[in-house]
Amino acid sequence: MSGGDARTTERLTLRPPGPGDAAAYRALLMHPTIGEWLRPPPLEPFGPEDGDHWLDADRRHWERFGFGPWAVVERGTGGYLGRVGLRWSEIGDRTAVEVLWSIDPERHGEGFAAEAGAAALALAAELELDEAFAMVLPRNVASRRVAEKLGMTRAGNVEHAGFDHLLFRFAPDPG
Repeated sequence: MSGGDARTTERLTLRPPGPGDAAAYRALLMHPTIGEWLRPPPLEPFGPEDGDHWLDADRRHWERFGFGPWAVVERGTGGYLGRVGLRWSEIGDRTAVEVLWSIDPERHGEGFAAEAGAAALALAAELELDEAFAMVLPRNVASRRVAEKLGMTRAGNVEHAGFDHLLFRFAPDPG
């Protein structure tokens, strides 16, 4: 199963992450707003080593499966905006493909998560996946809106990383 490499959207370049993304991954994960959604208290906040671990895990995912989370770069400026894409994850009691998004909080509200998320779901359809899921903390209203904007539907609740999450499902149109 191969999803190709870089893709572009109207405003974004989406590409597999590389060693040059280490500082950007660290900065993204260590931003307090990102920590609030991805590692909320009572968990310890992210540290620089977490960014390195996530970058390494994303690169290995790409090598193993031919798709994974992309580094999201703004086409107009070349600036790193975040991490969006697909990955195999434990979702409840099974392994499934998760669509994930984390955009620099300083750029929230500009539609980048939905734009890159739509590209990820298009890739899910190209890969002929039966479905993909997003897990969102109930109080993360912005991510709930992204999932809804992407046409994902509520599929119940799931515990993930010790927290209750809303589960959103995407099923590509077979036609």
